[in-house]
Amino acid sequence: MDPFDLRQWSGFVAAGGDSSSPAITDQISIDSRRVDSPQALFVALPGQNMDGHNFISNAQSNGAKYVLVKQEWTPPHSLNNLVILRVEDPLRALQEIAGAYRKELPCQVIGITGSYGKTMVKDLLQAMLIGTKAVVASPESFNSQIGVPLSLLTISKHHEIALIEAAISQKDEMDNLSAIIDADYCIITHIGKKHLATLGDLKTTATEIVKILPSSKKCDWSLFPNDPHLISHLDSNPTPHHFWNQHDSNLPHATFSREDSGASMPYQIQFPDGTHHAGEITSGFYFFLDLLNITSKAAWLLGTSAEKISHALTTYTPVPMRTEIWKSPIGTTFINDTYCSDPQSVDNSLKHFQQGPSGNRKIFAFGGMKGKHQHLDTDYKRVGEAIARTKVNLLILYGDHHFDSLIKEISSTAPQIEISTCHSYREALNLMKARIKSNDTVLIKGDHKHSIDNLTEAFNDSVCSNQCIINLAAVAENIKRIRSRLAPRVRIMVMVKALAYGTDEVRMAKFLETCAIDILGVSYVDEGVVLKRAGISQSIFVINAAIYEAAKVVKWELEIGVSDKSLIEAVAAEASRQNKKIKVHLHIDTGMGRFGCRPEDAFYLAKLISDCPSLEFDGVMTHFACADDPTQDAFTTEQADNLEHIIEKLVAHGMIPRWSHAANSSGALRFNFSQFNMVRIGLAVYGLYASPTMQEALELRLALSLISRIVGINTCKEGESISYGRSYKVERDQQKIAVLPIGYFDGLHRNYSGKGTVIIRGKRASMVGKICMDFMMVDVTDIPNVAPGDPVLIFGEDEYGHYLSPEELASRGDSIIHELITCLGPRIQRIFVHEEAQRTH
Repeated sequence: MDPFDLRQWSGFVAAGGDSSSPAITDQISIDSRRVDSPQALFVALPGQNMDGHNFISNAQSNGAKYVLVKQEWTPPHSLNNLVILRVEDPLRALQEIAGAYRKELPCQVIGITGSYGKTMVKDLLQAMLIGTKAVVASPESFNSQIGVPLSLLTISKHHEIALIEAAISQKDEMDNLSAIIDADYCIITHIGKKHLATLGDLKTTATEIVKILPSSKKCDWSLFPNDPHLISHLDSNPTPHHFWNQHDSNLPHATFSREDSGASMPYQIQFPDGTHHAGEITSGFYFFLDLLNITSKAAWLLGTSAEKISHALTTYTPVPMRTEIWKSPIGTTFINDTYCSDPQSVDNSLKHFQQGPSGNRKIFAFGGMKGKHQHLDTDYKRVGEAIARTKVNLLILYGDHHFDSLIKEISSTAPQIEISTCHSYREALNLMKARIKSNDTVLIKGDHKHSIDNLTEAFNDSVCSNQCIINLAAVAENIKRIRSRLAPRVRIMVMVKALAYGTDEVRMAKFLETCAIDILGVSYVDEGVVLKRAGISQSIFVINAAIYEAAKVVKWELEIGVSDKSLIEAVAAEASRQNKKIKVHLHIDTGMGRFGCRPEDAFYLAKLISDCPSLEFDGVMTHFACADDPTQDAFTTEQADNLEHIIEKLVAHGMIPRWSHAANSSGALRFNFSQFNMVRIGLAVYGLYASPTMQEALELRLALSLISRIVGINTCKEGESISYGRSYKVERDQQKIAVLPIGYFDGLHRNYSGKGTVIIRGKRASMVGKICMDFMMVDVTDIPNVAPGDPVLIFGEDEYGHYLSPEELASRGDSIIHELITCLGPRIQRIFVHEEAQRTH
């Protein structure tokens, strides 16, 4: 930032500042480690895990002159020569200071907001403007209540255009951001379902997002999607607007050059001056046209020529802001992270190591920060400090960045970390191939993002034929939506049984901890032990245990459901022997007929548990038999009533369980049993529905997709048969039959034979013939240009935006969604992603 007189901030005097003389600062930081100016202002922000007030002494020792603190803060010791500014809310004060700083600059600001796609729009628009304008942009995804003011502080007097992202998740958050951004131009990307849990509906989302338009002045122009939720706001706002998803003869417009989807997609942009740009895209299909239309229209409105826009696109590849996590066949976990442009993004990325199994080697392949010449030695020193704290085992540096200060920092503070340097990403991959071992965790982050295909080709010798994509952002969003449906006091137990519904129980457990899930459920004791061995910190509840597993239950301190005297006594005796206290939940059968004691035996067993000093009577539970079936709702209600009556009797006799739970996903979404204070969620976490009525109860976001590839194509003639048993006969003169390398061993059972469809190049292809152990066949006769290697969507969503319902596929195969996803076999590569893309499905 440029030097700024804090007296320009309206709250300066009220905070205790002296208005009689200049109060110049040239650095405002929320991280005491990054203070490197004798004129710096350190802002002490309270946080969930750390409080900035605890680091004020560090900031002072690093040279800070000013510090912004909460009104009631008391220094632990004398802070001589430090100017202390006291406010009610340090974050709000930081925003006000950034807003005052922004108003001092001649730079024009473009405010970019929307449900998703903001960072990609910012990056591509910046590339189009460079060379025409002196442009600055928000670092990475700095778009929060903290990120926006920090982004504004990166603007200097020489900048002509600033691209500032703004994101919201709560009502009224945009009010503060809009005021400090004070946008001259506005871009709204999409209105999507990302924050329905906190904003309620799309109408409210649009109402909040459109607040990016400043109230104090009229924008020169705004770019909107032609979305009915936004259009209603246009009449009340005088800002000239353009729809980026509609053709306008006065603006550039991008279209695909052909209708059928393929491994590559040609596109063209028609410019108002009669010129056009032709290109081809090989990834990111579903958002690419939107991205082109938003950025090319914005660049044109800012005076950028068709030639400059075309030039920027010749070297551009869309890079989704998503992280991919892949476990290779030898057991190495690779985390392919987003690009890096700031030390803080390295801090966030290094947290991924916490979500892997404990005790594994940590390898960090780091390709530097975006913008080779804009990062000071202090930035790379900060990265070195973060790497040293994380206790990385092997650091691989690649590329031509100036890593000297990073290497020096690690060598002096963490000399045990081995450092290797490589000239290129490819050389780094070759080094990793020679050095990595099973169970290592490898984090890859650099100045731009490389395709996950590079990793799978390097460590699997080819791209993966079959992939199950698990979107962790969707999982987190679903948990938020489920919480919004429940009473505030209700605890969520997430079931991670059956390998977390066929995904990866350890990976999911570690991630769920970041979603504030403090208890996990499994079916078997051994499943709980796997999680304990992996260092999972949450409580682990086992639905059932056998009497011969009592010692194991106690050794690993598992919580268990109990329903008979012999198991209770065995666990109590073993817990006493091991000098431990085990939490147990009394399981009562109210109609499932699987586990649980008879209702009439509940009081006796509860008394038995309460009288055992080595046991803690922690819960009472039952299991709904048909909560997904509306025709059986009376029975479900009866089950709940029976459990409630039992609990009332226990409480009346002084036996008060901490937790009472009955509802699975369907029960939690379809009913409101306020008398119980915990739910057990499985399917709903992944955006899956056990029945249509469950889907009607709450809209969730699908988190699982299954994708295969074509490995061969046969041309067959009329009358010829396909697959075992000759159950399918070719019906036309000629048909093209594609072979997919996925079969009933992989979870697509023979019941699905001939009953489903897949999507290839945007078109549906029918399954034909019997599904084999390792292969299945589909009819691709009517799909142009189809070729081996083409991706095939079996269910979920693909990168073209196409969708196939997993529930519909399960139904067609006379199965249920639980069976479909939990039977996906080990040959299918699980790839976890964390991306912000939103769909309407």
